[in-house]
Order: sequence, then C-alpha cells, then structure tokens
Amino acid sequence: MVVQNFEGNITVSAEEFLPNNELATYIQENVFSRIVKEKQENKEVEIRLWVAGCSTGQEVYSIAILLNEYLEAQPNMEYKIYATDLDKDSIRIASAGIYPKHAFENVLPDIQKKYFDKKDEFYVVNKEIRKRIIFAPHNIAKDPTFQKLDFISCRNVINYFMPQQQQKIIFKFHESLNGNGFLFLGKSETVGDSKKYFSAVNNKWKIYRKLKVDLHPANDHVTDLHTSRDELLQMNADSLKVQSLQMQLNLKESELIKVNEKLKELKRMNFKKMESLRGDLAEPTIFITGLLDLLQKGEIPFKKELAQALHFEMGKLSKAVEVFYNNQR
Repeated sequence: MVVQNFEGNITVSAEEFLPNNELATYIQENVFSRIVKEKQENKEVEIRLWVAGCSTGQEVYSIAILLNEYLEAQPNMEYKIYATDLDKDSIRIASAGIYPKHAFENVLPDIQKKYFDKKDEFYVVNKEIRKRIIFAPHNIAKDPTFQKLDFISCRNVINYFMPQQQQKIIFKFHESLNGNGFLFLGKSETVGDSKKYFSAVNNKWKIYRKLKVDLHPANDHVTDLHTSRDELLQMNADSLKVQSLQMQLNLKESELIKVNEKLKELKRMNFKKMESLRGDLAEPTIFITGLLDLLQKGEIPFKKELAQALHFEMGKLSKAVEVFYNNQR
C-alpha cells in the first residue's frame, strides 16, 4: 500500500509492496512511463499486467494504485491486472479486498480515502480499482501463462523452484510479454542463465526488460529440437484458448460456490421450519392418538365433550400445516 515516510514523501510498506519511495517513483517514471509512451505510439489504449504469486492481494492493489495515480494524466488509457496464486484460500482473501484497520497505519489519508471504503473496523478496496483486477488460482510451473502482457511482477516466488524449473518459468514469462515488456523480480532473485531473454534495466530493484531473441530450436535449449516457429505460434494460440477456458472455469467455480452457499442456507431455513412444524404438531398429535386409542379399547365412553376436544385438536393440526405451507411460498 502507498504510505508516507518521515520526510513526508510517498513510499510503500515493505510488508505489502515496495520498500521505499525511490522504488515507487522509479516504477512510475521509468516503467509505467515507457509502457504508456509505446502504447500511445502504437495507438493502443490498454495496459495488461500480471502479478504472479499475489498472496492475499496487498501487492496487487498497491500496483493498481501506483498505476492508477500515474494514469490520471492519461484519461484515455485503461489497464487490466491478472492476479494469481497457487493457494486458493489466498485468492479468495485477495479477491474480497477486505483488510483490517491496522494494515493502514502508515497509509496516506488521502490515498486511503480515495481507494478504500470504511466498513466498520475494516477497509474495502473500492469498485473502481477492484473491477480492473482478475483473480484466479494458477501454478506458474505447470499452467499456461497469460499473453500480450506489458508488465509481470513475480517477487520472491521463483526461488522456491529448482534451477531448471526457474529457467523454464523465466522463458514462459518472456513468451508472455509484449515486445519490450517488463519483468519485476524479488530482491534476492535474478533471471540467472536466461540473460539472453532479458536485459537488466535496474539491478538494484531487479527490474528487467524483454529482449528480442531468435526462437529457432537450434538456439533455444528450452524448446524441443523439432519445434518450429510456426509450431511455437500454434502453441501460443492453444495456450490462449486454454487460458480462456481456465478463466471461464474459475468463474463457474465461483458461481457454483455461491449457489452451494444458497442451498445450504435454504436447507438450514427449511430445517428450522420443519423443526418448528414438528413442535406444533407434537402436542395435538399425542392427544388425538391417545384419545383414539382409549376409545378403541373401550376404556372411556364417547361423549360430546370428547368430540369437541378432538375437533379443537384437529384444528390445531390443520392450522400448523397451513402456516408451514404458506411459509414455503
């Protein structure tokens, strides 16, 4: 989240996104500015970003806020952010965009008021920011990646993989980015042996830019020796289709979760109604059953008073059933 340091400058919390105002300023002035300039030169109006390993969402919303602040001077420019993580629980938390009060202790009041709505003791990301972000579970080592991206942030994630897997992931990032797209890694991470795919634009902050390379199989140890450029293009097309299907499945899964929650609520409500009906029926049923049993055995004579009592108890049964029926409508 954007915060304020002791000198009154814009900075960012280390626990949530960027460690200080120097990095935030660098990204806005040297990354976002270049992306916007190239978009304008190509007459494009949408910037596409991906935060891989988004955890519970603070970094995603921080990037969105930094970019949104920068784009206020560019009214015709839009953006979309894909935010993914292997952990589905983290995705659910990030997607909700609800954070406790103590998470905002150092956030500038103006930024907090502008981008978050207060709900009791919590703060909720406002709709204008939230609607630009798509959250989804994703495994960067196995699942197809997003395509035609301008910026990828994958911080403190790839170090958890073996070196060979790291290089495959870096290659996938290269394929996902547009011609001069940016890659942002964690402070202790580098592109390693994949320097032919990326050039460092800032070694201190581990920000890289995509290089144009020959993807001919003779020069690419990651692709299969028999894979041609046309086949690579087809693989990318197939990847886009799989990506689209995956997003649709994620949306359907979200809808299914909501439907199941509604079903549970209906079952709970109907259970309460059934229990209430059983309680209303219990007393008159016991009385009627017992009285009929006594009459059948001839232990008591049938009199007018008994007939009235039976009629009264039958009325209670009928009334209870009628109330239950009306409540089901």
